[in-house]
Amino acid sequence: MTRIAIVGTGKMGQGLAAGWTRKSHTVVLASRDPAARADRVADLEGVRLAGIADALEEAEVVVIAIPFRAVEPFAREHAAQLRGKLAIDISNPFDLLPDNRIAGAEVTAAAIGPGARLVAAFKDTFARTLAEPVDPRGIVRDVHFAGDDAQDKLLVARLIEDLGFHPVDCGALLNARVLDLMVTLMIELDGRYAGGARTSSWKLLV
Repeated sequence: MTRIAIVGTGKMGQGLAAGWTRKSHTVVLASRDPAARADRVADLEGVRLAGIADALEEAEVVVIAIPFRAVEPFAREHAAQLRGKLAIDISNPFDLLPDNRIAGAEVTAAAIGPGARLVAAFKDTFARTLAEPVDPRGIVRDVHFAGDDAQDKLLVARLIEDLGFHPVDCGALLNARVLDLMVTLMIELDGRYAGGARTSSWKLLV
């Protein structure tokens, strides 16, 4: 059992919380204004809502599930609490890092500073598919992740498997630069071939 704080109460945060809670992990959704977000956990049995500082204090793993513009300020503000904890950055920079010389997750790690344990994951996963890790054809969907610490990546892989997905280790954190681009391409292809249903996934065939 892992104590997980998910910073952000949007669809991705809710979907991850629901899946991990079903696997007996302890999950807290963190918000700057918990009272205003109470409706976000109404249908999430076993998931607690808390302020950010309290949620971070209790957590072993912190999932950053807020818009990319807010990630760096959040990481700097809470760097002391984030250092030494495994942080999973699922945010996507889209056109905010247009030259792609650095990944969004690398920006996050730099904002946390020395002691950052950062893994990029779930970036190319649509919220709609979180409850459908096996597609209608019976194919288990992949979740790509990248990071620099082997033990941290093992834990992330287990958390991915707990949701029913197939984890794909993409190597060092700098490879998240490619994952950032895969997201925009997947959205393009989903629009072309799935009518924008947000049900598409990448699949590694070996």
